[in-house]
Amino acid sequence: MKIYLTLIALLFLLLSCSESTDVNYDDEISIIENMNIKDAINQANEWRSSHSKITSYITTEQLTIEFPDGREVTKKLPDNEMYIAVAPYINTTHTCSNHYISTCDAELKNKTFNVLATIDNSSIINENFTSMNNGFIELWLPRNKTITILVEYGNLKSSETISTSKNSKTCYTTFYLK
Repeated sequence: MKIYLTLIALLFLLLSCSESTDVNYDDEISIIENMNIKDAINQANEWRSSHSKITSYITTEQLTIEFPDGREVTKKLPDNEMYIAVAPYINTTHTCSNHYISTCDAELKNKTFNVLATIDNSSIINENFTSMNNGFIELWLPRNKTITILVEYGNLKSSETISTSKNSKTCYTTFYLK
């Protein structure tokens, strides 16, 4: 019986010690609060691997970063630009509406793609992008437009027409390269 009581006491002691070592997120919150939206998104991308308990996602209106201690920081997106994340794929994809920087994962990581974005046949983007460690390409597009995006990877292509309105998605995982 004494052994069981000793083990229970030891367990309580270990649990109380682990609670006192919780991470304080004051520095991370201060960093994000003092950044512009684009730098904050870059920081959230970096935290994806180094601070895996921090959740971050983007709607058409804002970036939201949620910390494990319950605090949250939001950053408003510009009135004239909208962020979208594009995940071209060959074999596997997932469904997505709002891009979760902290968890969305795509097939083609660190690959170079040519991206052509047009409005009424006029090019607004025509350049090479390298997908990030999560397999996504990040684009900033004008708001309230209908935009055709062509993604090329070697001899494979995919094209979609998207909208950048308030009710649009920020995560596009339907660019099937064929």
